[in-house]
Order: sequence, then C-alpha cells, then structure tokens
Amino acid sequence: MVDPRIYRGFLVLVAFAVIVFGFSLQNQPGSLGASVAPGQFFSGAYGTMTTLAKHYPRRAPGSPGDQRLANYVQRQLSGRPGSQIHGFSVQTEDSTASTAAGDRTLETVTATRPGVGSGTVVVVSHRDATQPHAVADMSGTAVMLDLARALSGETLNRSVTLVSTSGQIGAAGATQLAQSLAGQQVDAVIVLGNLAGSRVRNPIVVPWSNTDSLAPPLLGNTLAKFVSAQAGLKNQGNGIAGQFVRLAFPFALTEQAPFDARGIPAVLLSLSGDRPATGSLALGSAGRLAGLGNAVLGTVNALDNGAAVAAPSSYLLLSGKVVPLWAVRLLVLALLLPVVATTVDAAARAHRRGHTLVRWLGWVLSGAVPFVVGLVALLIARVSGLLSATPPGAVGIGVKLTGGDVAVLLVVLALVVVSFVFLRPVCLRALTRLPEFGRRPVSPAADAAAVALSVVMCVLTLVIWVRDPFAALLLVPALHLWLWLAQPGARSRRWLAALLVLLAAVPAVLVLVYYANSYGLSPVGLAWSLALMTGRALPVVTALCWSIALGCLASAVVIAARAMQATTAAPEPTVTVRGPAGYAGPGSLGGTESALRR
Repeated sequence: MVDPRIYRGFLVLVAFAVIVFGFSLQNQPGSLGASVAPGQFFSGAYGTMTTLAKHYPRRAPGSPGDQRLANYVQRQLSGRPGSQIHGFSVQTEDSTASTAAGDRTLETVTATRPGVGSGTVVVVSHRDATQPHAVADMSGTAVMLDLARALSGETLNRSVTLVSTSGQIGAAGATQLAQSLAGQQVDAVIVLGNLAGSRVRNPIVVPWSNTDSLAPPLLGNTLAKFVSAQAGLKNQGNGIAGQFVRLAFPFALTEQAPFDARGIPAVLLSLSGDRPATGSLALGSAGRLAGLGNAVLGTVNALDNGAAVAAPSSYLLLSGKVVPLWAVRLLVLALLLPVVATTVDAAARAHRRGHTLVRWLGWVLSGAVPFVVGLVALLIARVSGLLSATPPGAVGIGVKLTGGDVAVLLVVLALVVVSFVFLRPVCLRALTRLPEFGRRPVSPAADAAAVALSVVMCVLTLVIWVRDPFAALLLVPALHLWLWLAQPGARSRRWLAALLVLLAAVPAVLVLVYYANSYGLSPVGLAWSLALMTGRALPVVTALCWSIALGCLASAVVIAARAMQATTAAPEPTVTVRGPAGYAGPGSLGGTESALRR
C-alpha cells in the first residue's frame, strides 16, 4: 500500500533543508552598555527585606497583610518625608482576579517617573507569599524601593514605571498588568523574583513565555552581563533540547510569561530560575542582594539610553548562535513532505482497491471523541466554578488539590473511559450507514485504516505547523512511523507493529518527564497543572489539536493490536505449490521435457 520509492525520493528535500538550516545561524546581538558604581546603591536592601518580612509576615494574595503592605509601598513611592524618593506619580488599582487561592481582590501599585522622550521601561515585583514568614519573597520589593531612590536623582530619556503586584503563583497580577500595557509603547519589562536565596538555580535570567515567543536575546544578554559584573553570577541558559521542549509545549510558571505572550519583551531575574519562590528559603549574603540591585539599575540605565529592544519572537540558541524561526519552519516542513507525498499516493491506491476512505477517516476521528468529551467537561468545570482555583497562568507547586478538585479529575477521567466504551461504538455504527462507493475492497481493511490514520496525522501536523513548527516537530516521529502501519509486511511482524506505536509516543512522554523533573511535580501534580492550564495558558484550539493527536494514538494502538491478533490467529500456511516467489526453475512442477535438442 505504501510506495517506499516516493518516500525515499522526497528525503532529498530533508537533506537540502538541513543544509539551509546550517547556513541560517546568526550571531547573537550584543548587550547594551551603562556605567554603575559598584556598591553605590542597595546597601540597605537586605535590611529593608528582613524588616518588611517581620512586619508583614502573612501576605497571601488579597489578604489584609498583603493590602497593608501595598499601602506601605504606595506611601514610600509617593515620596513620604525621609524616603528620599521623589518625582514619581503613584496610583493604585483594585481588581478581582482568579488566583491560585481562588478569586481575590488584588491591589496593584504603580509609580511612574516620566522621561524626556517616548517609551517606557517597566520594573515589576510581587509582594505576596504563599506561606507565612517568607523573607526571600520580599527581596524584589526591597530592591524596587531602593531602585526608586536611585532613579529619583536621574534625568531619564524613557519613562520608568515601578509596579508592585500580587498573585505570584499563577501570575494573576502580572497577567492583569500585561493586559493593561498591551498596545502601549513599552520598551522592556524586568520582573524581580527571588533575589536573596542562598541557592542559585539557572537560568537566572528567564525569557520563557506562555507561547512559542520568548524575550529577545538583547534584553536577556544585557541583564545577564550586569548580573555577572555586579553580583558575580553567570547566567546559564537551557540546552537545545530544553529550548525545544519549552517552545513546543510552553509551560512557563513565572511572571514574565504573560508579558512576552502579549508581545511585550520581558525577562525575569530570579535566583530560583523558572520556579516561583515558594516557602521559606535560606538567605544569601547582603552583598549579593546589593549586587543584583545594582545589576537591575545598570540594565534600566542601559535600556534608557540604548536602542529599542525587539519584540518577543521564536528562535533557538545553538552554540552561541541564533537559529531563526523560518529555518526551523523550513526544516519541519521538509520532514513532513515525504510522508505527505507518500500518503497522497497511498490514499489513491486505497481508493483504486475499493476502499471508502471517508468511512475510515471517520473511524480514526472517532478515537478522538472521548478526549474531546473530556476536554469539554474540563472547560465546563472551569466556567461553572467547580474548580477551586482557575489562575490565568500555568502553575506548579504551591497549588493544593481539594476534594472537589479530585472529584472533577475523576469525573473527567471516567467520561473519557465511558466514551471509549459506549460513545465511540455509536459513532462507528453511524459510519456504517454511509453509502459505499466503488467495488468490493480487494485488500485488507487494515490497509485503509492505516492510510486514513496517516491522512489525519498529515492534516493535523500541518495545521499545528502553521501555528507552531516546534510543536509540529513533536508529531513528526509519529507521522513517519505510523505511515508503515499501512504496509502489510510491517503489520505481519507483531513486535514491529508494537514498536512503531510505542516509539511514536516517546517525544510526548519525554516532554512530560522534562517538566515534572524541572518543576518537581508528581504525576498527579503534573496532571492537575495541565488541567488548570486548559482554556487559559493552554488555549482551547491547542488543547483540541492535542486531543485529536491522542485519538490518533488510540487508533494506532487498535490497528497494531488487531494486526497482532490476526497474526496470532492465522499462522502462515504451508506452501504446497510453488508460485513465482518460490519458483525453482524448469521442471519444478514435473512432466516437462527439455526443449533443447540432445
């Protein structure tokens, strides 16, 4: 059913795309420069941090302690006597937001010092904490207050806006701020995370987003340069595999993510890396906190006097070089074309052999129905308020399941199973009522089923490729492996059919393992995090595409299982009459005389 010659012929395009990919590498942009005197500022940030943590020990999002601390920050930025802060216009805004602890009223404090030109540099720091007496969570607020003192004596080219938010876990406050800044002329956003912990987890400068767009290298390199010069810490980014995973399936927990997702260049500076700082952390030295504060000041000054920063985009960093999105898109397309061309030919062959592909396409898509039912049930639970928390961003640790949450997960799982048992057969019976076209099929039904599976996978992968080529690359192994299920010779080998199905699922499993290991999540915690993402950080269209991909996996499992059963039930017959495959030459059937004259 599958013509290997077509497949091999289009592999030439893959070789061409690899060559183009190699020549597409570009040099990274450098970093912006500015001069900052070491130790000139932020010497009192450590004391401010510990004092605020002592006076405001309980700062859950929207709690009285959180609101009292917001009032304190507002008074300080307004220039109260003795604060040495002046020139900022301060305003506060209360709004209801969905946080990791449920719906809460959050207060956002915004202080703006205007510049002589256009553009704005924004510095954001959260002030809430998930657990009482969390000192390191106050480091960003302490540095931001000292930053306001340092900027009070400067003449700025660009406006500088300092923002104190709440709702760190799930990025509730940051998401609201990103929505309000969308459409404005914002040059860059620097988010302050854990700046006082004793342990360092790379990357210190975090560029990830809720989409396949991430902060431009110029912004990250500038901040990393000042962090190295002022605090002696070297930023180590993710390897090529980690970058690919985060672009193929975005799962960013920290507060820079909603800004980059909305086209605003933003990075996070945190000693906890891309994990939110939850709980009580051991504290580092006061000198390192001061150095990180000076690094933030140097970056703000560099952005104030430097060139404009590019918008977030999709790219890979490979051996210090930048791989642009178009090169990745071309390579993935080249990997798709051999399967697409072979599938088109196989579909034509199946039609000529009497198979009605419309029925088999419906058969494949019926495998996705249970997962779509589960997705709809999860969205209904979110909209109807059955979930205890529906934060706008992805969450990891710090969100506890309630009894109601566990019940919702069990109901969704039960609906998926029940749909497989009862709803999918109903869909299959409906397909039998479709009229047949052509003659009686002259090849096994499994051939048509596998061809239909390849057709659905090709269309699905191309749709995902248009949206995100990195995500499409996750489906490329399945696309190539499942194509050979349409070959009777491959299905006749039981171990090979099973291997084709199992190997195709490896990339998705590795992605889940990567995130579980990176964020310290258990399987249940990872499932809960993905459930909370659905409909918010994970768009409905993306979730629907992955539901169809799971349905294709279910169909591939069925094809392989039935092939194994057929192979077991029908052993190869003993050859009693030789045909062309076993032809032994003249006289093999007996009764023939040589035509040659003796």
